Amino acid sequence: MHRDQLPIAALTPWSKLNDVAFIDSSVQELGESRGFGLLTNRALSSKNSYDIPTLLDVSHDLILSAEAIEEHVKVDQHFRELMEVAGGKSLRSDILLFLLMQITIASNQGVNVGVQNPWTEYCRILPGYVPVPTLWSDEERILLVGTSLEPALSAKMSALARELDELRERTTNIAWCQKYWWEHDALSITEWALLDAWYRSRSLELPNAGESMVPCLDMANHSSEPNSYYEQGSSNNVLLLLRPDVTLDDSSEITISYGDAKSEAEMLFSYGFIDESSVKARGLVLPLDTFPEDPLGKAKVSAFIGQPKIHISADQDNIQWDSPFLYLMCLNEEDGLQFKVLQQTDGSRSSLRVFWQGSDVTDVTDTFETLINIHEFQDVFKLRVVSSLQSRIGQQLERLAEGDEMVQSLASMVQITPDVQRHALQLRASEKSILQKAYATVDMQKTSLLESKVVLRYLGVASDEDKPEQAETNNEEEDFS
Repeated sequence: MHRDQLPIAALTPWSKLNDVAFIDSSVQELGESRGFGLLTNRALSSKNSYDIPTLLDVSHDLILSAEAIEEHVKVDQHFRELMEVAGGKSLRSDILLFLLMQITIASNQGVNVGVQNPWTEYCRILPGYVPVPTLWSDEERILLVGTSLEPALSAKMSALARELDELRERTTNIAWCQKYWWEHDALSITEWALLDAWYRSRSLELPNAGESMVPCLDMANHSSEPNSYYEQGSSNNVLLLLRPDVTLDDSSEITISYGDAKSEAEMLFSYGFIDESSVKARGLVLPLDTFPEDPLGKAKVSAFIGQPKIHISADQDNIQWDSPFLYLMCLNEEDGLQFKVLQQTDGSRSSLRVFWQGSDVTDVTDTFETLINIHEFQDVFKLRVVSSLQSRIGQQLERLAEGDEMVQSLASMVQITPDVQRHALQLRASEKSILQKAYATVDMQKTSLLESKVVLRYLGVASDEDKPEQAETNNEEEDFS
């Protein structure tokens, strides 16, 4: 879909028309590779002062939130028509439909579709590219082969494609949607992925409005040591304020925090960069597949509360891992695990039920690590778990090594965006280090469990002290009574 993108200079008149107040600040270009940012227009200080400087004031009417979506449905009949057939699934989905409506209006000037509002023009100012992996080229995505982002990115791209297909199916009978989106394939997966990238990289949590997009505030960049913060004022407008005890020179960048609880993979996935100083706890998430030969595999996935995954975190050399599904995955019927479909008196069947040692545990399938603790073979079950975990980590390391070979050959064949390459290689190196340390940690846990007397008896390898004393031989006939 053709979109006439406006230069960043258009933000100044747009702000004046829509009562956005930049106070001693402005949006300026930071450099060729850094894009735009919010800078001071003069020296500012909040030291020894009760009057904290306000840097930006955005009207409540401009906040794109759940409340705003409801209001736009009331005044725009075309948007209401779209929401009736495709909306209501989630706030994210509704906001993406709203943004799609705005670029449709902006792309078809003079056509009587939709009602123009401040966001219509603001969408023309937003960038046509966001450096998140969903918008990378096919060659650039090869840089993620073997990382935890590889399956996550694949799943995300599939989800975006399904969303677009569903939108087409639901709106194909709406004349204006057919004309402006589907007739000449004007709306492609690239445009839909861009809307998703806008939302993921620019949305934030407001105290009173919840998950929202705030124009102009979204121009402020992230820092691990931000010098400003945002809040909602008495009229629910959004204010950007200088943090206490901060002094800024003229033309200093004004920064906020995008959060410090995200891993490197999460930062790259959502924002397109990795800020090492913001990563408080390194880690990664690996998806899990049930054993191919397990007849209960599908039932386990269906009944489990949560996602089948492994979370590995690293604090220097201290490795911690967590995977509730892995404990369920490593149990079977011989251990006391059962699945039942209860039949009602009218002959109908209810949902799947899970039983452990005869007790119904359907509502606590994510607690098998605790449930097995009173079982005599708990060490055996734990050995299965750590062995499976080590195998999964080993598979990921092998996949990462395969990716290393692909990355090396790729570098000599195609031109990769320098920032994309830098952040991708940074992620690869970090995850390789974490996986190697995790493999060694789990190997020690496995060795310890292999020394368990319960495990040795289960495996039929009893130690000398556990073997029964051999009966003394004598000439008398043994009594088997």
